[in-house]
Amino acid sequence: MKNSLRFLFSLSLLVSVSFLNSCQKDNTTSQGSSDARNEYVGVWRFTESGFLKNGQSQSYIVSITKDANNSAQVILDNFGNPGDSGISAVGILTANQIVVSKQTLGNGWEVVGTGKKTTAGNMDWTYSITAGGDLTYYTATAVKQ
Repeated sequence: MKNSLRFLFSLSLLVSVSFLNSCQKDNTTSQGSSDARNEYVGVWRFTESGFLKNGQSQSYIVSITKDANNSAQVILDNFGNPGDSGISAVGILTANQIVVSKQTLGNGWEVVGTGKKTTAGNMDWTYSITAGGDLTYYTATAVKQ
């Protein structure tokens, strides 16, 4: 009888242990995944290689933020240096670049272009602006500040 009780106790202990869960938190959520836009968000200094129209160059600040309404989009404030605050373009983030599809800004400029990530904190941009009927092509290097 004593051996039977010992056997039943051991068996019940073994079965009980197999049903217990660990006290450690389960990390099955995707903690490693992050928003791909994070590395593009911030303040960038755009330095144009030169206006292709008149040979002059300029440097200006573009602020890139996440579009709260679309997880693939970013907002580029001051894109093309329109001279007025609050004028923004919308870009779509792809594998390693931001694509600014043809759009009309609040000041009437029409912009289109792409910015390709070259290294961490650097992008090369090619874009065009149509302002007052004049189309001008630009290239710029953007460095994260």
